[in-house]
Amino acid sequence: MNLNFWDTFRNSNSKLDRILFYIIGGLLAILLIGTVVGLIKGRPTTGVNLSDDPKPTEIESLNKKSGLQMAAYTGLGTIRTTTIADEEDASRSILVISPWFSYPEDDTEFYEELSRKRLLISGIITSYFSTKTKQELLNISEETIKADILKELNSQLSLGKIQELYFTDYIFIE
Repeated sequence: MNLNFWDTFRNSNSKLDRILFYIIGGLLAILLIGTVVGLIKGRPTTGVNLSDDPKPTEIESLNKKSGLQMAAYTGLGTIRTTTIADEEDASRSILVISPWFSYPEDDTEFYEELSRKRLLISGIITSYFSTKTKQELLNISEETIKADILKELNSQLSLGKIQELYFTDYIFIE
């Protein structure tokens, strides 16, 4: 006797078979509804990018503007840190930044100092952002943030000074 699934289901006397069938059907319905809702809503945004600084690859255009031969120091990579909790909602925000700065292209000693002090520099930047709330950072101008960080960074450097700090990414993850 050759019975298909539906014939087997109709002829089944077991309540357990019917219960399992309804559970599987319900799960499939939930998956289908969840997929449709997800497609309708679209992709969620991951954060807010506040920086419109140039990218390190645009150093040539910066050199033309300034008339100097500068190189881009990108050895810090991407830094992820958290802010302190806001008083209103007691939540901490995640901040992703990709700092870089220019230095004189022919100053190899300064480049070596920057490379040696990479972890110190990264720590200074992380420490700055982790002592502020998201709202404080949003209320402070980006120029002020950069000036504060530059002052602290340059106090730790002996062979040269960083003239300009840029952020390729400055994103609050929500």
